[in-house]
Amino acid sequence: MAGNMGLIVKKSFPNAALVIDRFHVQKLALDALQEIRIKHRWEAIDAENDAIENTRNKSLKYTQNYYLMEILSNNY
Repeated sequence: MAGNMGLIVKKSFPNAALVIDRFHVQKLALDALQEIRIKHRWEAIDAENDAIENTRNKSLKYTQNYYLMEILSNNY
């Protein structure tokens, strides 16, 4: 399923049929989800760093508001 392999496969096996198996579809989906999770995590880190910097600029002490955070369950 790698894009750069398409031409090689087409030239080497002109009569071959493309088959996508469940494992690779699932892997592609999980990889995409992981990229989204990483993006959101960096956004959260950046937001927290901005909040810390803003409080320091105001000569205040930064504290996290854990009571405002939503506690998510690991249950399905």
